[in-house]
Amino acid sequence: MKPQLNKEGRMIFGNLINLGVETEMEFFLKREARIVNLIALITLSGLLLGLSTIFFISGSYATGTVLFTGICSLISLYCNYQKLHHIATWVFVVSINITIFLLCKQYIVAVGNYLYYFPVIFCVALIHNPSQSTSRTVIFFLVTLVSFLASLFIEISFLKNETLTQHDNSTLWVYNSVLAFIITIILVLLVIKLINRQNDEAMALLHKEQIAQLKVTQSLKEKDVLLAEIQHRVKNNLAIITGLLNLQTEKAPCEQSRQILIESRNRVMSIAMVHERLYKKDNLSKIKLHSYVSELVKEVIKSFPIANCEIEIQEELDPVEIEITKAVPIGLIINEVLTNSLKHAFYHPIDHPCIRIKLQLIYDRIHICICDNGTGFADISKRNETALGLSLIESLGDQIDAKVVFKNEKGACVSFVFPI
Repeated sequence: MKPQLNKEGRMIFGNLINLGVETEMEFFLKREARIVNLIALITLSGLLLGLSTIFFISGSYATGTVLFTGICSLISLYCNYQKLHHIATWVFVVSINITIFLLCKQYIVAVGNYLYYFPVIFCVALIHNPSQSTSRTVIFFLVTLVSFLASLFIEISFLKNETLTQHDNSTLWVYNSVLAFIITIILVLLVIKLINRQNDEAMALLHKEQIAQLKVTQSLKEKDVLLAEIQHRVKNNLAIITGLLNLQTEKAPCEQSRQILIESRNRVMSIAMVHERLYKKDNLSKIKLHSYVSELVKEVIKSFPIANCEIEIQEELDPVEIEITKAVPIGLIINEVLTNSLKHAFYHPIDHPCIRIKLQLIYDRIHICICDNGTGFADISKRNETALGLSLIESLGDQIDAKVVFKNEKGACVSFVFPI
């Protein structure tokens, strides 16, 4: 029977300590509310214990002050119950300091009522909430300091209890000393227990978060593996298409058909290279554009073996990473521009044929410029009517919000600018 009563008692005490505390509350606010509840309950218990002094002294009891303190402690508990946690804290700090001040004025210094300031200072330190402004805690300490100094230097004669004898004062000194010591010890022990409990809660919450984080990490790894596998399969499928186009190129009935098949193969190849680079990286959403462009240029040049021996390629590429959604259109644009230069720019023999490729990152925009020193565009204004590749460049530019410019500048020059 006794263990059952003890268990019920602990449950009641625990419920009172957690009055107004909810699981979703911020950690430090929980601690503040619990400590205010704890101190209010200790204060009420101390007042009840203090009632026993009426059996040992002949003078009148400080009934008004005790009632004021008891009511304020109950108000603090009620405010916490109503989720008015900050009001509860203010009510307690102000009321307890007023109470001790009044007790110091009602009795002489020798009875030791000022001893209760020590547990109050300890309480104010415990109430400190790091999520609140530090000035609030400073104000609490200033209220305690002002109350203490006022109890020493301000005299209020009408509050003085004149009914006490020398024996009563001696009795109250012993009583207050023992009671202040007991309250402090109980407060320290309960606060330690409360802090340990909150630490256990924090550790349990941290463990729960770690498990959740582990599950999320595992899920992300699985998705990364799946995405990498998808990129690999796309790359393989595109490689098969490229291989089929290569076989078809060898059986082309005429040179024109062969060139069309080579251009088609290069377009597929530029897309396949994006997926190949993604498959080889940890980041499956971005690729290094500068290295991709450099490799793509080499592959396109291989498609024109005669030009490969004669044309100089000059690259000036800034290191840039870009998303796959823009990498594919960019690769296709570069493929079309290079193909156009290799097919038409050097139709007539020219000394030191050259293609220059420049990739620059300027603020939040990428500038790509591809120029040759060949014959240039015959008629830029009618390019959409005569060249499928050039019209395709503008169409692909729209997909990445790029501004495409065609011009003749000692040869054909195509530049496009788009946001990163």
